[in-house]
Amino acid sequence: MKILQLHEILSPIKGEVIKEGPPVNLKKVITQKKKLQKGTLLFCLDRNLGKTDIQKPFPPCVIITDRPQKLKNITGDATIVKVDNIKGAYHRFLLFHRKSFEVPIIAITGTSGKTTTKEMIKHILSERHNVKATLGNYNLFRSNASVLANFEEKTDFGVFEFGVGKTGNLDKCSKYFGPYSALITGIGSDHIERFGSPEKYRDEKLKILNGVGEDGIIILNADCPNTVEAVHKMNITPIWFGTGNNADYRAEDIHFSAQGMEFTLIFKDTGYPVLIPGLGVHTVYNALAALAAAHSHGIELQSAIRRLKTFRPLKRHLEVKKGIKGATLIDDTWNTNSSSVHAALSVLKEVSNDRHSIAVLGKISELGFEEKAEHKKIARMVIENQPSTLITIGKTASTIGKEAIRLGMNAENIHMCEKPEDAFSLIQKLAGPEAIILVKTSMRESFRGFLKKLKA
Repeated sequence: MKILQLHEILSPIKGEVIKEGPPVNLKKVITQKKKLQKGTLLFCLDRNLGKTDIQKPFPPCVIITDRPQKLKNITGDATIVKVDNIKGAYHRFLLFHRKSFEVPIIAITGTSGKTTTKEMIKHILSERHNVKATLGNYNLFRSNASVLANFEEKTDFGVFEFGVGKTGNLDKCSKYFGPYSALITGIGSDHIERFGSPEKYRDEKLKILNGVGEDGIIILNADCPNTVEAVHKMNITPIWFGTGNNADYRAEDIHFSAQGMEFTLIFKDTGYPVLIPGLGVHTVYNALAALAAAHSHGIELQSAIRRLKTFRPLKRHLEVKKGIKGATLIDDTWNTNSSSVHAALSVLKEVSNDRHSIAVLGKISELGFEEKAEHKKIARMVIENQPSTLITIGKTASTIGKEAIRLGMNAENIHMCEKPEDAFSLIQKLAGPEAIILVKTSMRESFRGFLKKLKA
């Protein structure tokens, strides 16, 4: 973070010093006591700070708390600052800290592709710039706030992935992280159970636009009907990416290769050959979004394309591994929604050729009243992509199998298993050097043991 002195933050956080230690340069902001060291600024968001935490002498640091009685017996060189409400004080600090930097931030949301797109942008920018970004897929406010709180004087860019765990998340992100440029990868069906309807979920995603600054850029998916329909009446001029003629960054001649996905990027009537490690047309969309974001923030387009060649696909995102009995295993178990299921099935179809293709599908969570309809929609995707064998796991996912039978798939090639153990026993019989197995489930479900047994 930018080195701070205590007197700089006392007024913004509305704090009062009740125990004064020696002067200290504040170099890092934390919210967990276990990370405390010399020069840290600790906001005691952890409500369980107890007697065992204060037995050892504290190093020179500053501790912000709304429960000073918990710290009355501490020893050492800590400065204690009392505030009325610790969460409010932390949020006021974030506002103060954000205003201390003119660092451009790129904020990303969407139903799928957020993490990969964020990592691609980070990878491109970090070749020549110092980038602070969301860690992995920890995209909720508190995790991102800890990254923002530790912006440094040498920070050139911030790249954040915003999730919508509940109503109001993006309002909060807009307030504390803005002004920024916004990128929406696409808006499909996810977390409907939490929002009540697809329309309310879509509107929640669009709240990311509230944090766009006067000089901010909006980057949207021209091939996403929900996005196009929603922004049609808005007074904005976004940058579009996609495969149609209305896209500013357009992909043509998309095809699979031994190295990954290849396509031609068309920008202002000029074509650029692009190669991205990773499988699937959805990966092309992620790359288009990343290239649009980087280029619109000053990165030369050919340089960004060259850099993207060295991007490494994320774990458990269509990750190809050696499977049991010589089979090829495609692990796509990081998360699941209808958009990512469609992408995974398309990849299975493209890479299997004449091999025995096995699609193993689990349920999609948090769909609410749309649950049955969404799983039936996945059955249509199965029919479209024609895997040799369909295996579903769990009662909810069995809707996919039943609907696939109704739509004409041979029932002998459909197996609706109650548990992962049943699916594994079946795959043991079907696996071999000519088999390619896609496992598409969510990290929310307990399939790690199942996957471990499927590996060679």
